[in-house]
Amino acid sequence: MSNVLTLRKMLTLRIELVGSEPVIWRKLQIDDGTRLDEAGLAVQIVMGWEHAHMQAFTNQSPYAEPRSGAAINWYDEHMRAESGDGESLEDTTLGQALRVANDELYFEYDFGDGWIHRITVESRRELKSEDSKYLVLDGRLRAPLEDSGGLGGWHRKLEIYRSAQRSEDDENTVRWMEWRGGPWKAFDPETFDIDFANARLQLLAGSFVGANAAGQWAAQFHEGISQYLSLIFAHCQIELVPTGREIPTWFVELLKPFSTLVEMCTDQGITLTKAGWMPPTMIAELMTSCDLNGIDYERGKVKREIDLPTISTLRDVVTGLRLIRKYKGQLIATKLGNSLLQDPPAMADFILKSLRSAAMNDVQADATFSEWVLCAGGYNLDTFAKATTEGKSFVHVSEILENFGYWDPNRQAPISSDSYIPRTELWHAIGKLMDFKYSDSDSRQVIYDKRQQLSRFILEA
Repeated sequence: MSNVLTLRKMLTLRIELVGSEPVIWRKLQIDDGTRLDEAGLAVQIVMGWEHAHMQAFTNQSPYAEPRSGAAINWYDEHMRAESGDGESLEDTTLGQALRVANDELYFEYDFGDGWIHRITVESRRELKSEDSKYLVLDGRLRAPLEDSGGLGGWHRKLEIYRSAQRSEDDENTVRWMEWRGGPWKAFDPETFDIDFANARLQLLAGSFVGANAAGQWAAQFHEGISQYLSLIFAHCQIELVPTGREIPTWFVELLKPFSTLVEMCTDQGITLTKAGWMPPTMIAELMTSCDLNGIDYERGKVKREIDLPTISTLRDVVTGLRLIRKYKGQLIATKLGNSLLQDPPAMADFILKSLRSAAMNDVQADATFSEWVLCAGGYNLDTFAKATTEGKSFVHVSEILENFGYWDPNRQAPISSDSYIPRTELWHAIGKLMDFKYSDSDSRQVIYDKRQQLSRFILEA
């Protein structure tokens, strides 16, 4: 079937931001069978827009003298329903629009600021099976920041940004520009990041979702959030297809306290005290065999579960995983626990699958996934050391969560870096074990590297 002729073509388009000086432009390869609504998203991504405003295509320059009866406008279905005007973005392909526009289309993004793009066809060729649906070939300069006030406002802001002498208002403008351009990378109006653009286009080609944990998490949200997450995924270089990596051997070893507790609950099990705690002798055995002495502050020589929050959390987690259960005043291993006890890699795989099974619209699960994304991207989440020599700068998990619309009931305000944000209990327990085992008093980089490796594995495997 490789010699069957296809009618679809691969286009090479030049996209220019009309009125920009020097010209902000991109060269994009794109399948001409792409629907206009998705082609608009592709244009936004290569230019650097955030899909925060309306978009439309037209076959005439908005700045030219209108030709009577010749104007064709394409809008989304919602806008068409409100205005009763235009053709459908969703029902028209890019190739169809270009044919009626004589290979010169205009794309408008944000009807307030009025960012107008001229799109012209440089070449056409036969579409090949190995072609990516989208590919940026070249480009120049960063796109203006969203909500800059059009080209006039953008050029004024650039003058302020490049000025050596600034007033207090000017400094506020610069701070706004750096904030609006972040937090994921340093703001640079002179640079077009082609690799980042292509990474986001690859995510667009998969509709911003995928088969691994990161892709399935993104699939839980509406399209706007999935597109927002694609921006962070691209910055953190996270794939949305399974990578097939093997479980890190150090992670299997890290889970020894899980398997040790299950093993202690086999045979006769652990008889609980009248208050429902594990006996101090059992606590001491668990901590000594797993080299956990010192993981929590101990008030006395007797190791009591009530004084050891990490051990208490570990017990709750192992019970929640149904590896052990409480029965008639005892902790006993379940059939599942006994079977996994004989196969440590299988135990690790089971725990990883439990980690990935996020609930819908659950702040603990979403906070945990957000933490993995940031850790995988090399961002430092340690509030006690907000910068490292090798890692990226500190970024709070709320930078992602606040876009989900979560509300902080304690502060009666949207969730922010001032909010208490809980993670899932399982991840909290694993995090405590990692911190205790791998942190070094002289350098936190060891634990940052472990978090990054494990987080990427959890999201992508």
